[in-house]
Amino acid sequence: MRSLTIAIVLFLAIPCRANMASGISEGTLTTSPFISKHVDIVREKILIIPDNDFKTAFFKIEYFIKANKNGVRIPLLFYASEFKENFRIWVDGQEIPLKEIPESYQKLEGTPFEDFSYLFERTDWDDLQQIVIDETSTSGFYVTINDLKYFETDISEGLHSIQVEYTADYWCDSYDWVNEYSFRYALSPARYWKSFKDLEIVIDASRCYKPFTTNLGEPINSSNSISTWRFSTLPTEVIHITFVPEISFLAKTLISISPTGLAVAISIVLGLLHFLAIKRFRKNHQSFRYSWVTITGGILLPFVMLMSYMYSFDLIDAVIGKEAGRFHGYTFVVLISYPVLMPIYWITMHVVDKRIKRHQGQ
Repeated sequence: MRSLTIAIVLFLAIPCRANMASGISEGTLTTSPFISKHVDIVREKILIIPDNDFKTAFFKIEYFIKANKNGVRIPLLFYASEFKENFRIWVDGQEIPLKEIPESYQKLEGTPFEDFSYLFERTDWDDLQQIVIDETSTSGFYVTINDLKYFETDISEGLHSIQVEYTADYWCDSYDWVNEYSFRYALSPARYWKSFKDLEIVIDASRCYKPFTTNLGEPINSSNSISTWRFSTLPTEVIHITFVPEISFLAKTLISISPTGLAVAISIVLGLLHFLAIKRFRKNHQSFRYSWVTITGGILLPFVMLMSYMYSFDLIDAVIGKEAGRFHGYTFVVLISYPVLMPIYWITMHVVDKRIKRHQGQ
């Protein structure tokens, strides 16, 4: 009895697993910079080089700025989260150290960040200054002054170049059947710029052996695995460079059938086998008032049918292999329909049993 209990618990445990965490494993997110009121970005050039396994990507970003005031100042503020390594900055060819913003500067007024005060709004619930970074046209997130990084430099009035380099980690989205990997760069802070004049994006895929897509549309030039885009308006909130691993024909077929389709097919087969078992039982036991085959099957088979739906997710994941997303939520919730399904199925098969008995008795 104890062994049977353990077996039932193990049988239920696998499909009852529910991933309560997010289906997205976050990688590096950097953004276009926030600019001082004394600076204008006249051009931005982004070079992205994914590695051969699409696990990291090298980003080199050049900003060509126009300063309208001389002196030591902070021209740009950067947001960069979870970057892998080597976030480095050069101003006119000279490397400048990146700094963390002191918490005491969060009020902006009377600090070196006063030139950015036009960007921020004070929250209603505390004294923090915040600004939004859009991820889509309808969603985004807030960052505070303390989330940003900065550098100081003595710049003269006129044109200057600022170069940023870093290595980014990939994002992994597991919400679909197959993991989706991507690199991301948020352009949305450019909405705060005085003007948006010229953006060039270059993706050098000469080292990458994975077929990827972007949300940038068709490039204006593509040759030798290097693609180029140019824009005079913001093309998207966040650049996505996306790779979805190829899966087998069998996996694609099972996904198209879906767990619901598989469960329906299994239920039809089980129902047919149950019908044949009832018919055979009545052939040999015409005088019995009740059929244990009907009663037992009526109780157990609806449960097995619901379990087949739950296990179909694991079956499809197993066929997909290591790239399966495996983020299906609370599939075990389907078991709450058992008190409804079981009486319907049991009554149906009881009626079938009575008709078979009556027909064989004629």
